Amino acid sequence: MKRVMTLIVVMVAILFSQPAFAQMEFQVSEPVLTEVGEVQDQGVAGVAAAGFKVIPLQAFTARLSDSLPWAWWQLGEEYWFSGLFTVSGTGTYYIRIKVTDVKTGLSARFPKMGPYNASGGLAYSISSQLSASALPGVPVQLPRPLILTYEFKVGTIWKAVSTKVWYYQAAP
Repeated sequence: MKRVMTLIVVMVAILFSQPAFAQMEFQVSEPVLTEVGEVQDQGVAGVAAAGFKVIPLQAFTARLSDSLPWAWWQLGEEYWFSGLFTVSGTGTYYIRIKVTDVKTGLSARFPKMGPYNASGGLAYSISSQLSASALPGVPVQLPRPLILTYEFKVGTIWKAVSTKVWYYQAAP
């Protein structure tokens, strides 16, 4: 009986924590892929023989209005979410974006996009516009820490790179 009561309490807590993340609606644009430049030869030829690989390096965010790095995001504004990565070998990969609410641990993944082609020896930047708005009639409790993640899939393997941002509501 004690286990059943514990299970019920846990399930109720999970059910009531779900709406906390659902108070915001996220929108993301199709990613833009840019070649950054050549990568110094660091044994890439040896790795390329082993197959095609995507190596995530860094994730960062910038305001769309002025392209400045920004870790505090205002609700309803659009931002660039970018990831830097290199590849070894030549092949195709898929990407998707994941948004995780740090407070609740809940996450939302956007559908995977691709396939994209890449060649070894180059560094790439991939960027998407990302914004969030409050759902009508549902109060949003802000500020809220979020983790934004780019996930790269080669074959059946997913690799990721992420960054943390804070969403806040501007004062009226």
